[in-house]
Amino acid sequence: MTLLITLLYSGLILFCAYFSLWAIADYLLKNTLMALLFLPFSFRLGINLHTPKRFWWVSYGAEFAVLGLLRYSSPDEYYLSVSILSFVSVPITLVIKTYYYGNEIRKLKIQGGLALVMSFINGLVGATLSFSFFYTFLVSFTGMLLIMPVCFLVDEYLFKRSWIPLTARLIHKPVSLRAKHILIYILLFLLNIFIQIYTPEEFHRFALFFLSVPIILLAYAYGWQGALLGTLLNSIALTATMGNFSNKALTDLLLSLSAQTITGIFLGLAIQQQRDLNQSLSTELNRNRHLTRKLINTEEAIRQEISRELHDEIGQNITAIRMQASIMKRLEHSPKIAQVVGMIEQLSLNIYDTTKGLLNRIRPKMLDDVSLQQAIQNLFLELDLKTHGISTALFWENNDNVKLEHIQEITLYRLCQEGLNNIVKYSSATAVSLSIIIRKDIQLIIQDNGKGFNPAKVKQGFGLKGMKERVDILCGTFQLISREQTISSEQNGTTIKITLPRI
Repeated sequence: MTLLITLLYSGLILFCAYFSLWAIADYLLKNTLMALLFLPFSFRLGINLHTPKRFWWVSYGAEFAVLGLLRYSSPDEYYLSVSILSFVSVPITLVIKTYYYGNEIRKLKIQGGLALVMSFINGLVGATLSFSFFYTFLVSFTGMLLIMPVCFLVDEYLFKRSWIPLTARLIHKPVSLRAKHILIYILLFLLNIFIQIYTPEEFHRFALFFLSVPIILLAYAYGWQGALLGTLLNSIALTATMGNFSNKALTDLLLSLSAQTITGIFLGLAIQQQRDLNQSLSTELNRNRHLTRKLINTEEAIRQEISRELHDEIGQNITAIRMQASIMKRLEHSPKIAQVVGMIEQLSLNIYDTTKGLLNRIRPKMLDDVSLQQAIQNLFLELDLKTHGISTALFWENNDNVKLEHIQEITLYRLCQEGLNNIVKYSSATAVSLSIIIRKDIQLIIQDNGKGFNPAKVKQGFGLKGMKERVDILCGTFQLISREQTISSEQNGTTIKITLPRI
């Protein structure tokens, strides 16, 4: 019973809308057939595209009720032709509706195809009734371009969105309107009407260009939906300012409406697609950053676990070996045994020192106890740069006292560690400088005065490759500049410039 009442009320609403659209079109076109094909026919097509097929009888019932009323008030032979066109549109709409799914672009393209097919059929029927094929086609096509996207927009807004139930809390919540935007668009609308009316005749053609302003603004703000709204506002402005309704003037009007509708919708679609693409790229970038954090945190957790296990297991075993060697040394006083025991103790100490150094490289505890600046300064001591005859300099700039995240500190420490290690191994440098500048982004510069190399000829090992991978993970930039030492060269050495974003 509820469904029946709903359908009856829906039919009444469609009847009123169909009749109102016919009245507007008839006032504009002064022809019954053209008026029916212009707005009402397009309205019924748009309704059927967005409603289930079992409810089509409601829209057709409203249409034939209006046709019957019009035929009763003013008998005309065109009503039979319109009725035939309505029946012809049924199988065509059925076929089109089977493909009417997917995203907005696909649906709008299908609407355009349906508009072309039905306008062509309407044009043929109009030609058999002594009307111009082009004029009938233009009337039908313009009406469908205006009405069918509006039906799509209403369907998307009312039935494809999740609406929050009206609760007591929402009743007392004030409605916030963007008054600024509304006023701007009203002013543009009124300005367009003023320009269309008071522009001199010699500049009248240029007045049409002013109609593109609200379309562009609305398309930029709201995509194709905004462009469609701007097109409807412009249609009202153009229709309201028409001085006469001759066939030539009506043809110009219909061409203008068709052109601006097609242009506006495609412009809005392009803007919206670009915006959606940017949004998806931004979402993917945030997702990659989140995965990067998890990756680095997981890596550091694994390093910490390995470091702890090595420290506990190897440390205990080395201590046990030294204790056993000490006991053997006390029990046996033979010089050979004492020599062997001393060798065992020395080797165990070497293993302990080597393991300690490896553990520090795997998981530097320094970062847990001191600041990043002090930890990097301590790298100069750990790598024995002075012993290798390399002078060091650290330049640190963080005027805003920015607190770096743990991931950034770990990455900077590892980059400095690997860079200094490569300098000690390969560069034969006598001076090295590190610069860390923290502003809008993080800049790291590692520079030495070593013998340099040709990056194009030298195959990069795991050191530089690992540094690049760490920088790429954080979406940074890595630049390597190296001047190979020659007899005539005055400047040589290697410079690594790294820029990391502030996450």
